[in-house]
Amino acid sequence: MFALLTSLLLAQFNPAQAENLRVEGRCTYPDAVVAEVEGATLVQCGEAHLTEEGIAFAARGFEPSIRFVGEWDGSELDLHHVARRGRDRADEARGWCRLQYRGNAISAIVCTAVAGPRSYLANFIVPNI
Repeated sequence: MFALLTSLLLAQFNPAQAENLRVEGRCTYPDAVVAEVEGATLVQCGEAHLTEEGIAFAARGFEPSIRFVGEWDGSELDLHHVARRGRDRADEARGWCRLQYRGNAISAIVCTAVAGPRSYLANFIVPNI
């Protein structure tokens, strides 16, 4: 039990070493952002899954609808692929994801990516309990 708690705590500091960390929250977008990003896909979600390979966003209790895949550098993910549910392959992409912290806990995850003609944005907020 102690090992599990320790690994979860360490995963918050270094996602590249996390086996799989699930964080509950929701994807939300201010009206000003929605107005500015016409044509971009705004990810809808209720949880984020952080792994060694990247970040996946899903509705609570469901399989992820989108995965941002790349290389971790501290709390930033340098993207090289976007994988969407229902597609056979991941699309090459460029972009990034950043983890933001409140104390030792993740408070937000922000991602932006361009894959071919598509743009993707994720603004994941963890509730302040």
